Amino acid sequence: MSARFFEMVHRGFSYLEDAGFRRRNDGPGLVIYESDRSFVVVTWDARSGELDAFIGLAPRTGRVQDEYSVADVLGVAGFAASDRRPAQVADESRLESFVAALARNVREHAQLGLAGDRMYFRRLEAFRGANADAYMADMELSQVRAEVEKAWRDRQYDKVVRLYTSVEGHLTEAEARKLEYARKHQSG
Repeated sequence: MSARFFEMVHRGFSYLEDAGFRRRNDGPGLVIYESDRSFVVVTWDARSGELDAFIGLAPRTGRVQDEYSVADVLGVAGFAASDRRPAQVADESRLESFVAALARNVREHAQLGLAGDRMYFRRLEAFRGANADAYMADMELSQVRAEVEKAWRDRQYDKVVRLYTSVEGHLTEAEARKLEYARKHQSG
């Protein structure tokens, strides 16, 4: 990996050094800034093209602290999921504008994180937890829908009722009608 990535990051994130952050470590595709309160890690995987940045509280006891991606930061700021995805830039010659945008997002939306505000990090943790819960609920719903499809084809209405009842609050209008039909036609 060439020095161009590091130069782009140093240019885009220079405001961190102006704010008292120290550039602690450069590794392959990795630049770390840290202050007494927080840290920022900028990564680029040349093979996958994924460019991202993470923020976290500075470790108090030497143990590793959680870090939160810019996607989490933007989510807490109210951005839609489609606007929070990490950039995929495999061609280093096209990387500069994406690094600049990433630096701008950190600067504009992570000020409380950069300042080490613990309440802000609690909000990030809650956001990430809620997203994980929603993801698991979506996975469960997808699995239930697949099982219902088979049970519906086989006219196993008792099974359709049992499966749909487990996720009743998340049914579409059509699924609610299927549940109603299955309830009327289930065995004894």
